[in-house]
Amino acid sequence: MGGAVRVGSTVRRPAGPWTPAVHALLTHVRARGLDGVPEPHGLDARGREVLAHLPGVPVDLAEVTDARLASAAAWLARYHAAVADLRPGRVRWRFLERDLAPGEIVCHNDATLYNMLVAEPGSDEIVGVLDWDVAGPGVPLDDVAMLAWSGVPFFLDPGPAQGARRLGVLVGAYGRQAAARGAPAPSAGDVARHVVTRMTAATNTIAGGQEAGDEGMRNLLQVGEPARTRASLSDYVERLPALLAALSSPA
Repeated sequence: MGGAVRVGSTVRRPAGPWTPAVHALLTHVRARGLDGVPEPHGLDARGREVLAHLPGVPVDLAEVTDARLASAAAWLARYHAAVADLRPGRVRWRFLERDLAPGEIVCHNDATLYNMLVAEPGSDEIVGVLDWDVAGPGVPLDDVAMLAWSGVPFFLDPGPAQGARRLGVLVGAYGRQAAARGAPAPSAGDVARHVVTRMTAATNTIAGGQEAGDEGMRNLLQVGEPARTRASLSDYVERLPALLAALSSPA
């Protein structure tokens, strides 16, 4: 949606007032040893942001194995650990300008499987994460819920039993990585409920950006957003009681 182009070993895309904050975020988490993050290289002569190209193959949402889902969740927990001490103060993000509130971190805000890379077709380990331009304040559960939406996947109907099992894979992998760093992890029920909150906010943000003339958000109209996601979310709300019942049933 953002007009990204490959130029040699870099990727160039239109910059905005939020770009300095995003580049500071990328620099911070890379310095903390986080894998799979593009290195920022400032702006080029045309005013485009410059990022190191990440090699890899985009994840096909039709082929999200349990192992891929677990790898994505583990990466997300590593990201949350790497970003935990970043307190940038009042800065401009894509959709707002403010400081972090207590309990907030800088979320990726679009940590979906379709923004992740594997090394080659058929491999399961996540080796790169793209599209950092909507990063900004949030709580860790926001990112986990977004990953569940794309990866369980809850934007489709996996059925309550399969949905509960796959959500368990995600939460388990995230929790093991978080526990290794002494961080708390959400329950599957917490994630399932928060999907409604997170995806409602996501669709409202897209609509607000379109009304404000954000070119990237307006490009999403071409694929039917946010109406498409709002329709899927309405279906999810109807399925949620059955999912929660499946989560509370003995294995």
